Amino acid sequence: MDDKSRIAQLEQDLQQANRKIRELENANSIAGVETVRSLSNNLLELKESVIDHLHHPVVILDCDLKVVFANQNFCKTFKTTSEAIVDRLIYELDISQWKIPQLQNVLEMILPSGSKMNNFEMQVDGSNGQVKHLLLNASKIKLSDQNEHCILLSIENITKRKIAQDNLKKSQQQFHDLFYSSESLIAIFLGPDHIVDMANDAIIEVWGKGKDVLGKPLLEVLPEIEEQGLVDLLNHVYETGEAFHASEKHVSLTIDGVQQDRYFDIIYQPQRDGDGNIIGVANISSDVTNQALLNEKIKKNEAQFRELVNLIPNKINIATENGDSFYYNKNWLDYTGLEPEELVNKGWLSLVHPEEYIHLDKELSQFKEQGREFEFEARLLNKENEYRWHLMKSVPVKGNHTISSWITSCTEIQSMKDEEVHKEGFLKLVSHELKTPVTSIKGYIQLLQTVLPEKIKTDSRDIPVKPYLNRIESQIERLIRLISEMLDLSRIEQNELILELSDFELNKQVETVIEDLSFSHCEMQIDIDHEEHIEIRADRERIGQVISNLITNAVKYSPDAKKVSVRIFKTQDNQAAVSVKDYGIGIALKEQQQIFKRFYRVSGNNDDTYEGFGIGLYLSNEIIEKHQGKITVTSEPGTGSEFTFLLPLNQSQ
Repeated sequence: MDDKSRIAQLEQDLQQANRKIRELENANSIAGVETVRSLSNNLLELKESVIDHLHHPVVILDCDLKVVFANQNFCKTFKTTSEAIVDRLIYELDISQWKIPQLQNVLEMILPSGSKMNNFEMQVDGSNGQVKHLLLNASKIKLSDQNEHCILLSIENITKRKIAQDNLKKSQQQFHDLFYSSESLIAIFLGPDHIVDMANDAIIEVWGKGKDVLGKPLLEVLPEIEEQGLVDLLNHVYETGEAFHASEKHVSLTIDGVQQDRYFDIIYQPQRDGDGNIIGVANISSDVTNQALLNEKIKKNEAQFRELVNLIPNKINIATENGDSFYYNKNWLDYTGLEPEELVNKGWLSLVHPEEYIHLDKELSQFKEQGREFEFEARLLNKENEYRWHLMKSVPVKGNHTISSWITSCTEIQSMKDEEVHKEGFLKLVSHELKTPVTSIKGYIQLLQTVLPEKIKTDSRDIPVKPYLNRIESQIERLIRLISEMLDLSRIEQNELILELSDFELNKQVETVIEDLSFSHCEMQIDIDHEEHIEIRADRERIGQVISNLITNAVKYSPDAKKVSVRIFKTQDNQAAVSVKDYGIGIALKEQQQIFKRFYRVSGNNDDTYEGFGIGLYLSNEIIEKHQGKITVTSEPGTGSEFTFLLPLNQSQ
């Protein structure tokens, strides 16, 4: 019951009580005057008791606006007592909030005008410093048959209601701002005809029909969408209450007489009233035309890429940043005879020959951690259950400085490997055939050196015999080393390279090799730095062969520089180390991964390839690994290279 109804009911109760008093006062023949007065007082107490128990603060004022009666809630609310305020002016009470001229003027106007005060709002300061909102209602009442009137004043604390109203206004304003300023396309349609009830600026702009769309059926605003099935979708949502979602849905709109193709992410959401009945549909959409067109272009490019990859004779696979392959081209499928899902689940690593798999798996992990491209050779199993040699190259694809995927290309090199076998057989045969005559030639040269004089005089000039013989011997020694390397290559392939271990001083062996090489490379300055004097147990001749190969390569690849630096030292983990540094052409990173392979030769300027068979570094690496050591290289193009081989100390076998 509202305040007006409560006051009206209270007035009605008071009027009924007055009528009963008058009836009892007229019954003098039945009862005495004292009885009537007693009953009248009882009824007045009854009226005051009714007012006293109202749950709102209520006060009764006389015609002078003095307090006649205040109920319990009034005294409790304003922390006073009835005795303290009775017979005092309402606006002069010791309650600060009543000292308001506006309230005095309103109350003083009630009696003379006979009007009521309805829903007069006022603000007062609460004890906790917070503002309170009060709602006042007042009207004249008559308590007896006399002509005197009183004022019934009710007071309601509407602070919570006021705060709730303010919050509601804020929420409505926020909703209004969010709805109309949102970049999303938002509209609300009511009823089965989908009347446009609300539409924000963004969707009105996309519709291109102007702002005069509210109150119109959607089909009147956008007749072109009927044949595109959108109205059927709205009808389904309105009738069933099932929301509809679509991504990049194509919609053709007619804007200024021109048909435009647009793409939208669409949500149709049913709208319900308080009883749960569907009253409309909310449309929340985003214009994703640019994104959709880009995705179409990407899909087209992807299809073209797949066609291109399938035409390439190489086997191509694409993997995630973790190395898990998710795509294999047609050549992979043809080679393995597997279906795409089978190959994805199985993985190409499972097709690698066990002998290469051990090293390959370890190398792959290292290069993936470093994010570097890498190359390797391995045998892969085909659908005929045969292993064939392939050269594999894997390259990281980076986006925002992080690896997003890996692309691996496999090229079959079985014919190249077959040629290498033939080449090795030929070299082995030639080496065996050449070894005997070359050794004999060396013997004859040495014999001539002992019996011939230093010079032979002729009529015209002196001929330096021994210097020429020395040069011949040097070239014979070079030929013998080449033959020995080719024979070593054969021994390594057949696992017949045997080490003859002995204890010797590494420094002296390095000096001996440098001294021998100085005769054939007299124009080159070869410096040696003995940081440590190291005793090792190894194959003296094989270690000398490695040192000779490294220095010879340093000289070969430093055609303009005239200096090579050799250093002997120990590593932090107590290994013997010899480094050979040149100041020549340097080696590119991609070639550093290849130089220890058989028959590989580094290219120089203008893609010229330096002379040699490309087996020196291969043999050196095999010899050092045979000693349980390793060779490393650091190089940059144009600044030179440094090769270092490491050997464990106290080698026992």
